[in-house]
Amino acid sequence: MHRRGVALIAVLVVAAVMTIVGSLLFVGTLGDLRQTRSTLQAAQARAAAEAGLTYARYAMEVARGDIKGILAPKMNLNVNPATDWVLPESQWPSIASAIQSLLNTGYGSLPSGAVDQGQASVQFTVTRFRGNTKGATAQTYRADYVVVSTGQVGTAKRRAEEKGYFEVQLGRPSLSQWLFLVDDAGGQTGFFPTGTVFNGPVHANHNWGFWGRPVFRDVVSTSDDGAWYWSLGGDGCTGGSRVWVRGDSRPPCTVPDFQKGFLRNQPLINLPTSTLSQQRAALGMDPQDTSTPSAKEICFALGLHNPPSKNCNSDPSVPNGVYLVNDGNNVKGGIYVQGNVDQLVLRATGTGQQVYTFKQGSNTWVITVDYTTNTTAVTKNGAPIKTYTGTPNGPASLGTGGPTGQIYVTGQIKSLQGPPRTGPLPCGVDYPGSSDNCPDHPPPAQIPPALSKETQLHITAVGAIGLTGDLVYECDPTKVTDSGYLATKPRCGLGAGQTLPTVLGVMSQNDNIYIEDSPIKAPDNLYLWGSYLSGASGKGLAVENYSGRGKQGKLRLFGGLIQSADQLRGIVDGLGRLQSGYIETYDYDLRFADSALAPPNFPTVRVFDVQKVQTTPLSFREF
Repeated sequence: MHRRGVALIAVLVVAAVMTIVGSLLFVGTLGDLRQTRSTLQAAQARAAAEAGLTYARYAMEVARGDIKGILAPKMNLNVNPATDWVLPESQWPSIASAIQSLLNTGYGSLPSGAVDQGQASVQFTVTRFRGNTKGATAQTYRADYVVVSTGQVGTAKRRAEEKGYFEVQLGRPSLSQWLFLVDDAGGQTGFFPTGTVFNGPVHANHNWGFWGRPVFRDVVSTSDDGAWYWSLGGDGCTGGSRVWVRGDSRPPCTVPDFQKGFLRNQPLINLPTSTLSQQRAALGMDPQDTSTPSAKEICFALGLHNPPSKNCNSDPSVPNGVYLVNDGNNVKGGIYVQGNVDQLVLRATGTGQQVYTFKQGSNTWVITVDYTTNTTAVTKNGAPIKTYTGTPNGPASLGTGGPTGQIYVTGQIKSLQGPPRTGPLPCGVDYPGSSDNCPDHPPPAQIPPALSKETQLHITAVGAIGLTGDLVYECDPTKVTDSGYLATKPRCGLGAGQTLPTVLGVMSQNDNIYIEDSPIKAPDNLYLWGSYLSGASGKGLAVENYSGRGKQGKLRLFGGLIQSADQLRGIVDGLGRLQSGYIETYDYDLRFADSALAPPNFPTVRVFDVQKVQTTPLSFREF
C-alpha cells in the first residue's frame, strides 16, 4: 500500500514536470514565432520602402507632361537660346517649389497593388533648380532632389532615403515626330473609314471625321470637344449622314477602334514657320538664320562670281539649273535648283552610292554621291563636270552651314520618284478583300530602293511636288534586327547601339504635295516612306483626280504626314469598298519618336518643349 502511494506521487511529479516543460516550450515557440513574424514584417517594410524609391524615380520621369505645364508659362521665347536661358534665372526658385508640390501631390503614394505586402509613401524635396547647358535648339536644366520613402507592413516601419539630381531637357521638337498632324482634318466633307490604320501619335486641331471602324493603335487627340461621325446609309444609323458626337462612337455605323483613347479638348498644335532655313542650308549658309538670302548672297554661294563674264555685285541673277554647292574642290552645302524640276529620280545602288537624276527642260544632271570614297561626282547631259570631296548628306552643322542633305528647288517638282518597278506587284486594288497580298514590311522585291542606307535627305520645293512612284529605303528600319532579312541584305546590319540613319523628308512650302494622275500616273499600291509636310494654309497631301482615276489600292505611308488641311485621297461606297483613288494605312517609324531622328533641316516648332526628364541617383541610406 505504501509502495503504491509512492509510485502515484512519482507519477504525479513527472506529469507536473512535463507540464511545466511543455509550457516553457510553448511559450518559447510563441516568442520565436512573434520574433520571426516581426523580422519578416521588417524585411517586407524595407522592401516596400525601396520600392517607393524606384517609384519616385519613375514618377519624376513620367511627370514630363505636368512639368511642361509648369515650365511653359515661364519660358521667354524672345531670347537667343544659344546665349540666354529660356527659363529666366529669376524663376528658378519658384520652379523648384512648383515641381516639388506637383510630385508630392500627384505621386506621394504608390498605386494600389504596387507592393505585395503593406504600403509605401514617398516625400519629395526639390531644390537648386538651375541651368546646365545652352544651345540654339536645346537647353538642359538640373535640380537636386531628396526622396524619403516610408514602407509599412503591420507594425513594422522602415524608411529609405535617396539623394540625386534630375535633368530637364528642353528642345524644339521636329514636326516629324507625329505620324499624322493636321490643322483641319476635313471631317465635314470626308472621313477616315474602315480599313484605315494608324499606329503612331495622331492629332487634329479641328474636324476629325470617322466612318465605320478605322483603327488607331496609339493616342488620338483633338482640340475640339468632339468629332464628325458619318453614316453612308444602310448601316443602321439615323440622324443624317454626319453627326457631331462628343464621344468615342456612333453605334452601330461608326465605332472607331481607339486602342489608347480619344482625347478631346487638347491644346492646339500650330504649324509654325520653320526655325531652320532650308534655302540657306542648301546654299551652305547658316540654317538658323531664317531671313531670305539676297540675290547677291545666292549668286556668290553658288560660285557664279567670275568677272568679267559674270559679276554677282552688278548682276546677281541666277540662271536656271542644278547646282552642287562647293568651293571649287569640296562640297560646302547641299543641292540648289533654280527654276522648276521636270523629274527627280532618287536611286540607291546597293553598294554605298546615292544617285540623284534631275531633268530640267532639255538638260539632265546626274549627281552621284559615293559614301565609301567620300566624293560627289556631277555630270551634265552625259559629260563629266567634276568630282568633289565630301558628300551632301545629313544635317548641316548648326551655326556654320556646311555640307547638308538638303535639296532646295525654287520652283516646283513635277515628278518625284524612286527607280521604276521591275515588275507588277502581287497585290490587287479591291479593298477591303483578300486580293491585297502585298506586305507593308519589307516592301515587295519589285520595288527598288530610292535611298541608300547612309542617306539623310530633305527635299524642299517652294511650289507643288508631284509624286509619281515609290520612295523606299535600301534598309527597312523594322527589319534590321531580323536575321533572316539580314541574310539577304548584309549591308543593313548595324553595330551594337546603332540606329539606322536613313531618313527622308519631302516638303512643299506653298502648295500641295500631289500623288499624280497626269501626265504621269502614280502606280497602284503606292509605298511612300519618310515624313511629308505641306503646311501652307489649306494645303496637304492630295491625290490628283481622286474621284475619277479608278481604284488604286493602298497608299502605304511609313513615317509621317503633316498638313494644314487634310485632302480627299479616295472614294468608297456604302460598304467601304474602294471605288477610286487610294485607301491609306499609316505606319509610324519609331525612330521619329521624341524627335530622336528627323530629316535634315526639317521644320521644328518655335516653342521649346520638355523632351525628357532623366534622374541620376547619387546616394542611398536606410533608417
